[in-house]
Amino acid sequence: MAERVPPEVLALLKTVSTGTLCSQMRHRGFWNVFLHDVHPLRPDLRMAGQALTLRYIPRREDLDATADYDNLKNKQRVAIESVESGDVLVIDARGDTRAATLGNILTARVLSRGGAGIVTDGAFRDSPAIKAIDLPTFCRAANANLSNTIHFPSEINVPIACGGVAVLPGDVVVGDGEGVVVIPSALAENVAHAAAEQEQREKFIYARIAAGSSIVGVYPPNTDTLREYEASRGSVSETHA
Repeated sequence: MAERVPPEVLALLKTVSTGTLCSQMRHRGFWNVFLHDVHPLRPDLRMAGQALTLRYIPRREDLDATADYDNLKNKQRVAIESVESGDVLVIDARGDTRAATLGNILTARVLSRGGAGIVTDGAFRDSPAIKAIDLPTFCRAANANLSNTIHFPSEINVPIACGGVAVLPGDVVVGDGEGVVVIPSALAENVAHAAAEQEQREKFIYARIAAGSSIVGVYPPNTDTLREYEASRGSVSETHA
């Protein structure tokens, strides 16, 4: 696992959009960080935490069926009981939605262990009940079939693919009403502060455009617009002094 990211950095990341974070990651040469076709069950909840990964492979009849519901052997159950405060359980389901990856009881257990959220590129079962739990959850679909109909939990805390994006254990995972973005933990603090600054600047730009300004010289901002933005920040600081 990567080192733990400071809570104040995670808190700051929860205040900025995944769109802004994608822009900041692109500036750093990372183009594929937003999970494809993975959507929030609760768009009102924001998420930021570090990845605890679980990899499913396709079910096969000669795999150890005796461990299906053994909480000490089944890798799904072991992963649930491995969640620590601030972890996001990220599940590689290969984009296969023919069966669920977990349901509401295991979701409740993640919450009780202090988990920050659950992300899967597969399906959830008990989706209406999961929506009632105050935990950010992201998936591709809903399916009432048990996970072992299609999936076999294979490995915990290994590099995985989720929604077409590489996810390493300890990566920072941020989610909002639009979806989920993955940030290497070593970049998290720098990205968080740059993203927060970008959003403040874009609020100023948006206000200008909404008031009728042309985008020319404003979006993207030229030197004059940036100077006006900095002056507006100074005015705000003086007002609150």
